[in-house]
Amino acid sequence: MKFTLFLLLFSFSAWAKPVEVHVGGYEFPPYVINSGGHYEGLTLDFIALLNKKQSKYKFTFVPTTSTRRYHDMKSGRYQIIAFESKSWGWSNEQVDTTKIFRFGAEVFVANKERAKDQSFFNELKGKTIKGMQGYHYGFLGLSTSNKALKGFNVEFTNTPDGNIRSVVMKRADIAVIAKEYLDIYLSKHPDDRDKILVSKKPDQIYELGVLLSREKSPISTGEMNRLIDMVMNDGSWPALLKSKGISESKL
Repeated sequence: MKFTLFLLLFSFSAWAKPVEVHVGGYEFPPYVINSGGHYEGLTLDFIALLNKKQSKYKFTFVPTTSTRRYHDMKSGRYQIIAFESKSWGWSNEQVDTTKIFRFGAEVFVANKERAKDQSFFNELKGKTIKGMQGYHYGFLGLSTSNKALKGFNVEFTNTPDGNIRSVVMKRADIAVIAKEYLDIYLSKHPDDRDKILVSKKPDQIYELGVLLSREKSPISTGEMNRLIDMVMNDGSWPALLKSKGISESKL
């Protein structure tokens, strides 16, 4: 009888439906890239790795926007968000964060015909600056408020490629771009490399992890840390980055 019960419990466990975990993501190259409604990038690669390496949880990507991401997590549309910094507007939200496992930076980019040297980036006021809608920038004190924007001429868009092209075509003085994505862009557009000057001093250096809703996440912070360690330590994640020509980021 006990053996039969054991078999039943084992069978139930083996066929148990995986726990659904919805992972939010917004346009943030190279982590999330929206190509006409088709999403790709490191966040989706990370999700695929998590699903491949275990069966207890099923991670599913849920698109959001940079401005709606807080509301969508609070409403339960998704429960966790990967490659995110708590300092990007989450300080008053009911979220927990995993260990930091990715570092990045945003840099200033200018046209070499206007920017003769690094001193061009010393004074940003009075220059036309292209940024991404809903992003938190260091030169604005990581704030998106009108008060922070006062005195700056910042034009927000939803396309990093367009922002870089605006600088190349001299339609804007400066664009603020994620260093990782700039490297990818220049690998695809090598002719633009000699046309731009990249700031040596970054706008900000950020630390990225996974943020989890305290109220709605079906996976604990500790369990998420365990899964992160799994894909980092077995070589899966480093191999993925290498295949895409992206370096492992370390401080």
